[in-house]
Amino acid sequence: MTYPKNNKPSKDKESITYATVGHVKIDNARIDEACEAYFKWKDLNTYIKSVSKRGLNMPDAISEPMGCFCLGLLWNRGGKTGDAFDKEGKKKIEFKATSNFENDLSSFSPKSTFDDLVFLRYNLQENRLYVYDFHINSHDLGKFQASKTQTVDDQRKQGRRPRLSLIQSYIEPNNLVPDVVFDIRRVKIIEDNR
Repeated sequence: MTYPKNNKPSKDKESITYATVGHVKIDNARIDEACEAYFKWKDLNTYIKSVSKRGLNMPDAISEPMGCFCLGLLWNRGGKTGDAFDKEGKKKIEFKATSNFENDLSSFSPKSTFDDLVFLRYNLQENRLYVYDFHINSHDLGKFQASKTQTVDDQRKQGRRPRLSLIQSYIEPNNLVPDVVFDIRRVKIIEDNR
């Protein structure tokens, strides 16, 4: 994309990017692109972890298209809030992702609202994505414990950004299996439990 001197994107047809098109269906070309970007991110993350205590967070530009592809959702690249939408463009989806398969810490904006929460759990050794559709909305999430003494809603009311482990708070207590397992190297859904 080319930028004119005023640093605003040009409006010509050739310069339109995902960021300006609204709801995007993740087709074969787009999922191939996301999987290729995953391996580039993984290489950089491996290097950074070899010289630093922390790695890189999984970029939403990689995780969100993969989640959309696996569940048949529309990736939100328009002006509305929300990471994705259902096929009709009405149900707002919130994605949370972790590249640490055993542990996670997800945070939520105090004003965040959504109709469905989807958790994307990456196994970097296997190059697989485990997708969990929790089927809970932002109201339901508010009842979760964010600390020993406070719920997510308690912290939201204080204007704080609640943080919690979705693995420990929801997946393990409910013995959830992933709705979808996606093999990133083969660019293929290998398990579908929906």
